[in-house]
Amino acid sequence: MIKKEAIAIPARVISRSVVLALIVSTPAFARNQSTVVQVPVVGVQPQYETVTDRIPHEVCRNERVRVVEHRRGRSLTPTLVGAVVGGTVGGVLGNNSRRRDVIAGAGAILGASIGNDVGRNRQRSDSYYVTENVCTTEYELREYERINGYRVSYRYGGAVYKTFSDRDPGETIAVRVRLEPLR
Repeated sequence: MIKKEAIAIPARVISRSVVLALIVSTPAFARNQSTVVQVPVVGVQPQYETVTDRIPHEVCRNERVRVVEHRRGRSLTPTLVGAVVGGTVGGVLGNNSRRRDVIAGAGAILGASIGNDVGRNRQRSDSYYVTENVCTTEYELREYERINGYRVSYRYGGAVYKTFSDRDPGETIAVRVRLEPLR
């Protein structure tokens, strides 16, 4: 009796051979010369980014504020007194001149202008202080880390490749296999 020994072939080698045989034999592969296969993932590393949020909040405090009130109701007295004084001075200065009336009129206009300025400068303004609640917006900065993707290592055809993925692929990842003839 002849004893037969079984040769142990790893399941991974058999499954790759079967997958490649199926890929090459399918009509879709012949047209596109590529297909998608699931390959084992050998490592996944999450990639982090630091994010800063500006969080607004209102800060209020009491402040003393000066309030200035200008009194209306100005009197015309300074303007009128200035006009009379200016006209009188103009009349005295132009006493021996033919243009005495013109000089007196110019003196009255100049006197009225000066009287108006004096009256405006004498205008009373009252001021007082009040306490007001003054609010401003300030920002608190908060930093945190979040995952922005995964660095994935996978094995195909005896070599290890790396890629970046938006999500954790799990135990396998889909890769596109393309065949090109060597020339």
